[in-house]
Amino acid sequence: MRNLFADIALQVLRIFQAPRDNPELVQAKLAAFTKQVPLMYALVVSNTLALAATHVGSAPAVLTLYIPAALSMVCVIRMIVWLRTRNQACDIDQAVEKLNSTVVFAVILGSGFSAWSLSLFPYGDAYTKGHVAFFMAVTVIGCGFCLMHLRLAALIVMGLVVVPFSLYLGSTGNPVFIAIAVNFVIVAVGIVFMLLVNYRDFEDRINYQKALLVQQTELQILSDINFMNSNVDILTGLPNRRQFFTELERRIRQAAANGGNLGIGILDLDGFKPINDVHGHPIGDRVLVEVGERLGGQLGQTVFLARIGGDEFALITGAGAAEEDFRRIGEAVAAVLQAPLEVRGVTARIGASIGFAQFPSAAQDAEALFERADYALYFAKQHDRGNAVVFSHDHEAEIREASVVAQALTNADLERELSIAYQPIVDVETSRTVCFEALARWTSPVLGDVPPSKFILAAERTGLITQLTPILLRKALAGARQWPEHIRIAFNLSAVDIASPLSILKVVGVVEQSGIKPARIDFEITETAAMRNFAQATEALNILKQQGARISLDDFGTGYSSLSCIRDLPLDKVKIDRSFAMKVETDSASRLILRTMINLCDNLGLDCVVEGIETPQQRDILRRENCHTMQGYLFAKPMSGDEVLDFLGKDDVKVVAG
Repeated sequence: MRNLFADIALQVLRIFQAPRDNPELVQAKLAAFTKQVPLMYALVVSNTLALAATHVGSAPAVLTLYIPAALSMVCVIRMIVWLRTRNQACDIDQAVEKLNSTVVFAVILGSGFSAWSLSLFPYGDAYTKGHVAFFMAVTVIGCGFCLMHLRLAALIVMGLVVVPFSLYLGSTGNPVFIAIAVNFVIVAVGIVFMLLVNYRDFEDRINYQKALLVQQTELQILSDINFMNSNVDILTGLPNRRQFFTELERRIRQAAANGGNLGIGILDLDGFKPINDVHGHPIGDRVLVEVGERLGGQLGQTVFLARIGGDEFALITGAGAAEEDFRRIGEAVAAVLQAPLEVRGVTARIGASIGFAQFPSAAQDAEALFERADYALYFAKQHDRGNAVVFSHDHEAEIREASVVAQALTNADLERELSIAYQPIVDVETSRTVCFEALARWTSPVLGDVPPSKFILAAERTGLITQLTPILLRKALAGARQWPEHIRIAFNLSAVDIASPLSILKVVGVVEQSGIKPARIDFEITETAAMRNFAQATEALNILKQQGARISLDDFGTGYSSLSCIRDLPLDKVKIDRSFAMKVETDSASRLILRTMINLCDNLGLDCVVEGIETPQQRDILRRENCHTMQGYLFAKPMSGDEVLDFLGKDDVKVVAG
């Protein structure tokens, strides 16, 4: 039984307390009370003073002066408290405390005013009695509507006034008073119904606004996530390619409006792909994160840094940047990447090449400016790896020329205009030719003879190389069918050729249709081509080896990671770049490097060819270094297919003047 009373008491207590589980509703109630409660107290005080005044002389002073004065004073104090705190922010606990105090005072003041007004009823004539009834009705209606947002307080006031007043009037036996009591109850019931409906609508509106706010918050979170996914590189946390171009276009518009300038740079990591291929993507990802952190810390807030894909980063300099500023940024990047990166027990050493372009001197819009910076980056990787190159007027001329070449190549009759020249590779010990390298030639009816260095590059950049390679390979093998079986042919594959399984299958198809045994073919690739996609390059070269062909690494010594190429690629032969042979007569360091390379190939069981031999002295020095296979103008210049047959008809290889 004791527990039952305790539960009932707890439930009653909860009814009299404001709900803490809905903070938004509590704050909304408090906001409404801040405006309505002072008005309620003013209404009650004015009605009280008016009722007391009409009973002066007919009722005792305690009822006309002291009690109404005390009740009015309490109301005035409460009104002042509410007015002083109406603009003060409060937490949920303070709000609940204020609302609970309102309920408490509703009990106290409702009881006090009800008892006081009923005490006045026996005094005076019919008019004063009517005034008491009017006071009760007006006070109940006014207080009920002022307290409508706190349902419990409103019901308490209604109950403390209507119930005792109606019972009192009904007990008088006077038909008029009984009618007033009945009418008062009916009106009170109607008011209570209106209060409950209004309170429900108020509560529903607040809960709806709360749900709407939650939904808006969720939508904002989703919007922020979408913005992050669309504009931020997930791996490094840097702005991504999309945000980079958005920011670049904004800054270009601003610079154009102000007559200012700005610069952009594209940074490509040197030596990253071997790390990624050998140690795996997790290590590669951590390297990229570390690089992003280093670059961000070094470049600071004045440079907008982004990762635009793979191992490429891009940056936007502030307004007023000049060429010397680009050089300084390049030096800062080189310095910050100079220290090795320690990632999960792996020591990674990388560098970076950077291409810069300036607005408005290099280009007028974001896309063209990016292309100019990208060309400067390409130039840096080809000619000045590990440094910064600023786009110049000379580069602009090269771009125009490349565009003309690409356009002519696109419109060319490739089958008719392309041809093959052959340069012999000679065994100097026997003075016999062992192989011919097939060299691509293009005679354009528009441009004339175009050097391979230009049209092969244009073909790679435009994607036409996938059309050139099968044509050139078919022509090269057609010429080789006329040679003795022991003479091999070497053919160069581009980075695009070995980056696509479909391209390699086309190469295999041409070989099968040629009638040439695959064992007579050496496919040559450069280190740079292999490094673009090391895994795919290895897979492609293994396919060619399975057909019986041999693989040769061309221009050895000019790439960034030559030793890793020799170790990891399925090679049969290494061709040492001509730049080393050029200085072998006068430079002891070049001679030492050549000796090391030759010994390395010998120790690994690889054939070794030195390119660019132009003098007998170079030949003799290399022979003493145990190199037996060479290529260069000393032996023969590139020749046509018909000239090859005459060349092979001679017993010995003659030395040809350079």
